[in-house]
Amino acid sequence: MQHPEHANQAFPREVLERIAHVIADVENATGAEIRLSIRDLRDAGEADLTLRELAQKEFAALHLHHHDKRLGILLLIVYHERKFYVYGDEGVHSKIHPEAWDDVAKTLGSHFAKYDYEGGLKAALNRIEHHLKGKLPKNALPVDHAHDEVVMS
Repeated sequence: MQHPEHANQAFPREVLERIAHVIADVENATGAEIRLSIRDLRDAGEADLTLRELAQKEFAALHLHHHDKRLGILLLIVYHERKFYVYGDEGVHSKIHPEAWDDVAKTLGSHFAKYDYEGGLKAALNRIEHHLKGKLPKNALPVDHAHDEVVMS
């Protein structure tokens, strides 16, 4: 199998809809707010940012830091660079071992290396659920599944 040229080929609308449902399930099971942002390329002026800095910028742009309990998680994919970053806000990060993020990243990486993008995202979301289940207050966030949509740019 060959690496699709653009992110919308690797992540067609029907895949994104299925991923949005998995996100909603994981949010309901954990109390976290999870967003997935898939970019084909960086925006102009972002070339000098580290991947972490780019994830922090995207996290803020999606308003994931606006919740009192700080329970946001961002999965950022920069498709043409073949890079991704998993970013958890303070309230999430303080409840799990830092190696949990490495586990999620390794899960994504192993699937993406085989061009299994949908499987990688589903497996990574399941790993997030595994690491967070029972560690966050249930229903800590208002249920708003409009935010389960995937952001593509």
